[in-house]
Amino acid sequence: MPRYLSLVPTLVACFLFISSITKAEGPVKVIFDTDIASDVDDVGSLAMLHALADRGEVEILACTISSNNPWSAACVDAINTWYGRPDIPIGRVEKFVAGLAKDQNPGSRYTEAIAKEFSHDLADNDSVPLAVDVYRQVLAEQPDDNVTIVSVGFLTNLAELLDSTADEHSPLTGKELIEKKVKLWVCMGGVFPKGQFGKGIGEYNLRVTPDATERAINHWPTPVVFTGYEIGKRVMTGAGLERADADNPIRRGYQRYNGLGDRNSWDQTAVLYAARGAGDYWTLSPPGTCHLPENSKGCHEWSESPEGEHRYLIEKMPPKEVATEIEALMMAEPKNMGTE
Repeated sequence: MPRYLSLVPTLVACFLFISSITKAEGPVKVIFDTDIASDVDDVGSLAMLHALADRGEVEILACTISSNNPWSAACVDAINTWYGRPDIPIGRVEKFVAGLAKDQNPGSRYTEAIAKEFSHDLADNDSVPLAVDVYRQVLAEQPDDNVTIVSVGFLTNLAELLDSTADEHSPLTGKELIEKKVKLWVCMGGVFPKGQFGKGIGEYNLRVTPDATERAINHWPTPVVFTGYEIGKRVMTGAGLERADADNPIRRGYQRYNGLGDRNSWDQTAVLYAARGAGDYWTLSPPGTCHLPENSKGCHEWSESPEGEHRYLIEKMPPKEVATEIEALMMAEPKNMGTE
């Protein structure tokens, strides 16, 4: 066989990957999967999504929650309501099996306050449908190859989606439904390319629910772009919210969390990439595969390969400049505050 023919599979794989990460015309259709509770960058990320939606850059299809904090769902609903989108579907985690005992019932400095101080219509956490049901319904209703999943927390919901079976929403298995409907998964998680911190410690989002992490990343059937710990570590945002009105839930979240100081913007980088791509912000790594061995405790391995469907972000724009763009979106006034 001529040598150039042997390159065809590799070229096709590269073309498909590039197509999946190229910004499409029209708003990016996003399902936002968050562990909103323990850290406050989830609040900043949700604010960004609404600001980007007001600009026509994204459409928020659903919010799914991977934390089992009892106020997380109401907190999300209160923020969505404040931005004029009270009817965004919300799903809660079904099986939270933490590898770290202290994370079984994560506390929060802000979820209860936001839930109680800002308007929303969730009666209680038990009234929220399971995340896997929300995923299956929303995905089934979307055109093929159309949805970007942005995960900024634990991967429990994504593992449950992968393992799901046919139901009233779709005759497809979870994996088949993902293959058909999901264009890209943007995952805030990991440390690239080394895969761990010192002494074999994995990044937080990947190590808290290690079994779910291994199932989701090792078996996910579409392209994945990772925004690792190192990408958001030096992007500091939040202090500017001191200038926002007191009746702003994003300001309230940061006020409760750290007194309106700056905080690392790990989760916000995933949202910015999902909406706008690498652009001038970052460089994409060459394609490869992120793999978690058995009993990984959130530590992962990276192997570069032209056939790989994974990439990770590499710093390009100075972090302070990225922070300026992110914080401007976090502070943007809602276009339709509480009107929908």
